[in-house]
Amino acid sequence: MGASPPAGYDVSKHAHAGRSDCHITVGFDREGTHIPRFLVQLHFQATTDPVRWQAIARMDHNETSATGHDVYREGLHVDIDRRSSETVHLGLRHSSLPTNRGKVIRSCAGYFQREAEYFIDVFEERRPPGRPPRWPDGGESTRTFIPLSPLEKSMSQGSSAEDALSLEELSEILADATGTTPEEIEQGAAEIEIAPPEEATVLDDA
Repeated sequence: MGASPPAGYDVSKHAHAGRSDCHITVGFDREGTHIPRFLVQLHFQATTDPVRWQAIARMDHNETSATGHDVYREGLHVDIDRRSSETVHLGLRHSSLPTNRGKVIRSCAGYFQREAEYFIDVFEERRPPGRPPRWPDGGESTRTFIPLSPLEKSMSQGSSAEDALSLEELSEILADATGTTPEEIEQGAAEIEIAPPEEATVLDDA
C-alpha cells in the first residue's frame, strides 16, 4: 500500500522515492502547455502496524490564487510536518527557475528523492530543521533530538502505488504536458541548483 496522489488536480501521479518507506506524489493543472499550479509531496510510512502513510514534506506553486505560493516571486520553500511539533517552513536557496514548470516539478521530485533521509529525520524530530544553531564562539551546536513515540496525526490510509513512476517516466508525462521532450525536462531539472535543506532558512510563516 502506498500514499494517495493529490486530489483536485488535472494530473495526479505516484513516483518512486528510491526507498521502500517513502513515495513521492505529484499533482498539477494544465492550461494548454502551461502548468499554473502544482504540488509535490514526500510521503513516509509513519507507522507499520497498521501501515499508514503521511505526507511529511511538500513543495507547491499556485499562481491562480491571490493567497497561493508563487515560486517565481517568493522562491522555493518546503513545508515539513513533525510528529509532535508545528509544521516548519524552510526557504531554500536555489538558482533561477525556468519558465517551464515541468522542469521545476521534476527538480522538486528529484530533490525529495535525494534528500528523503533529511526530511524523515526532521519529521521524527531527530534533528532540528534548517541551519544548525551556533554557539557564540562560532562552533555548531551538537544538541541531539530524541525520537518521540509515534503519534497518529493527519495520517491517511493510502491506495496502491503499484502504478508508481520512475522519475524518468515522470519526465515523459511532464514533457507531454508542456510540449517539450523528456530530455529537455531532465536537462532543465538538472540545471536547477537547490542547496541542501541543512542550509535552508527557517521561515516564520509561508
